[in-house]
Amino acid sequence: MKLRVVSKNEVSGHSKSRFSKEGAGNVGQLKITKISQQIKKSDRYSIYINDKYSFSLNEYQLSSANISIGKIVTKTELENYATESQFGKIYERALGYVMIRPHSSKEIHDYLVRILFYPRPKSYVDKSGQRQYIKQAVDKVQAQQILDRVTSRLSEKGYINDEVFANAWVASRASNKKSSTRKIRQELLTKGVSDQIIATVLQKNYFSERDNIKYIISKKRRQQKYQDGTKLKQYLLRQGFSYDDIKDTLNSMDSE
Repeated sequence: MKLRVVSKNEVSGHSKSRFSKEGAGNVGQLKITKISQQIKKSDRYSIYINDKYSFSLNEYQLSSANISIGKIVTKTELENYATESQFGKIYERALGYVMIRPHSSKEIHDYLVRILFYPRPKSYVDKSGQRQYIKQAVDKVQAQQILDRVTSRLSEKGYINDEVFANAWVASRASNKKSSTRKIRQELLTKGVSDQIIATVLQKNYFSERDNIKYIISKKRRQQKYQDGTKLKQYLLRQGFSYDDIKDTLNSMDSE
């Protein structure tokens, strides 16, 4: 389906800023009229202002904010609640991301930039039954503030640590992928890990490149195309192994 971005005027009542002051535009008194636990996300609560949904908070945020039904809030308070709501949502997404596997600080930063500054268009079905897409506006100042807060919280909890990440990466690539030191180093550089950390981690996690070469040769020789010694050498060179290590390992295996 072709994505169509429509203007705010074209879809009045549907378009909202990524960091809009939800509910702040209400005329007159702003009163919390309902607090309900969400069905799909039981740890989050929907807050209604003047009988209209305004924002959501997790259980910890809700208790910290001292929110209750009947409370009168100012526009500034409502804006702050909306910002806190967005922070909670982004932090939860970031937690899910770092729990998948260890990530470098650059990977985490790039992920947060992607979801904060380049959000996916929102969609809705119009009266004719056609799905429409609305490009979300982004308050870049507020997005940066949330990015900084989330990054700081993740660091405090120990989820951002390039040395821990690099150790896990080297162990995995050397053992499971049988990668060369050169290839692993290049991968870590691409992921934003410093030269100093890479050098320290590689020294601490020593592994035999010749053992890895031997493993790869044994595996690749089962394939017709790599029974040609030249092609096999070229493949190993592309993987970052040195010519001398490749030649010596091949000679050793052929003489066995």
